[in-house]
Amino acid sequence: MKLKTALNVLIGLIIPFVGVIGGIVIFRNSEQFVLGFPILYFWMFLWFVLTTVCISLSWHFFDRHEIEVD
Repeated sequence: MKLKTALNVLIGLIIPFVGVIGGIVIFRNSEQFVLGFPILYFWMFLWFVLTTVCISLSWHFFDRHEIEVD
């Protein structure tokens, strides 16, 4: 696997996966609240946005040049 492909997969797939699963493991028994939400729900909502950022960064750095503009 080329380094470029490995970094693309790392940024776009592995980081969000570890973030979501790690949060579930860490916060599953927590009773804390953030902005009125249980911290686990807040963590999941946060990763909706962060996953979008990760995929956008992955596209920007690795795949953007492959799109042809007419």
